[in-house]
Amino acid sequence: MSARLERIFGDLPKNPPDVRTPTQRDRDRILYTAEFRRLAAVTQVVGSHETELFHNRLTHTLKVAQIGRRIAERLQGEGHDVDPDAVEAAALAHDIGHPPFGHIAEEKLDELMRTGPVPVADGFEGNAQSFRVITRLATHSGDHSGLNLTRVSLQGLTKYPWLRAAEGKRHRKYGSYEDDRAVFDWSREGLAADRVDEQTPEAAIMDWADDVAYAIHDLEDFYRAGFVPLDRLARDAPSQDRFLERTLERWREQDKEYTEAEWDSCEQIARTVLFKEFPTEMPGPSLLTRYSTLKTNQFVSGIGIEDGIAVLDSGYQDQLNLLKSLTWTYVIESPSLAAQQEGQRRIVTVLFHYFCDVAASNPTLLPPWASAILASGSGSDAELKRAACDVVANLSESQAHALHARVTGSHSGSIYEAISR
Repeated sequence: MSARLERIFGDLPKNPPDVRTPTQRDRDRILYTAEFRRLAAVTQVVGSHETELFHNRLTHTLKVAQIGRRIAERLQGEGHDVDPDAVEAAALAHDIGHPPFGHIAEEKLDELMRTGPVPVADGFEGNAQSFRVITRLATHSGDHSGLNLTRVSLQGLTKYPWLRAAEGKRHRKYGSYEDDRAVFDWSREGLAADRVDEQTPEAAIMDWADDVAYAIHDLEDFYRAGFVPLDRLARDAPSQDRFLERTLERWREQDKEYTEAEWDSCEQIARTVLFKEFPTEMPGPSLLTRYSTLKTNQFVSGIGIEDGIAVLDSGYQDQLNLLKSLTWTYVIESPSLAAQQEGQRRIVTVLFHYFCDVAASNPTLLPPWASAILASGSGSDAELKRAACDVVANLSESQAHALHARVTGSHSGSIYEAISR
């Protein structure tokens, strides 16, 4: 068997034989987890309690999986060694560790983990948590932890194939915690020494598909809802200038690696391509759908493989980055979200401290999977914090609201209501 298809805990024979390929089984294992179903109640950009107009984390994930699979099938048809089922499995799992309330909770959990009397340097990061859920927290068999996926699917899941660094990009984004290093290192075995910390083709396809879904489908949501003024950007130069100035400012804050020449090229693409493609007045549903279809089709063709390495079209990459910036500029950074986000930070903080206390004083009150992980460790303060973080990150948003109401005394709830599982 190829090393790419090996599982860390091996594979028992089945009777009758399983007709699925190893990576098809990976895909199906993810699909049937409770953690995957939870994504229906997790924020994509705005809260999952908002109208059905907006994507939640589950509908976003399904579109990433569909786009990623189609790209992989195209590349496989061109003769490249790419596994579409592994790409789809990675896409289905790529956000499975993201906490309730999205990036706001991600930032808050990272802060809570890295501060206090017992700082945990690894902190919290959604991609590292997704790897932890798949390899340790989700259950498939009582004989081992995690879903025991193939190496190729785990590699495809890993957008950021390194542990957390002290600073820079690898401090902000990383693929595994030190606590999960053994399985992370195993997942990178078989790769060339100079590519161990690079995305595999499956990971690059999944990452690109994620960007396409975020850039196009979330933008479509918020234009329909009146938040993103595409029609004004199409015809108003001062609005274009303000958007581009804020985009460059944010990218510098995020340490994006853009030289002055690259930014000039990106700005030119915005002015000569993107802004000109935007509708000049509020379009009907069919016109907006046609625009989304056009851009998705363009971007799907924007990734190829050369010498076993994924190659991205730089012009399409700039367009994707600019389209994603529209959602950041007009939605994520909007004043209307500020109060809501502050409330979400407070919920996350209260629940984190609550579960830290529970883990230290009476871990049997934790969900069974969390208490089992604690029981298998040394009981250190760092492990208690990680367990509390795992529980909070595994909540749906409705669970988080309900549990917060109970522990703060604002609503008693009922003993018949299961809050955390």
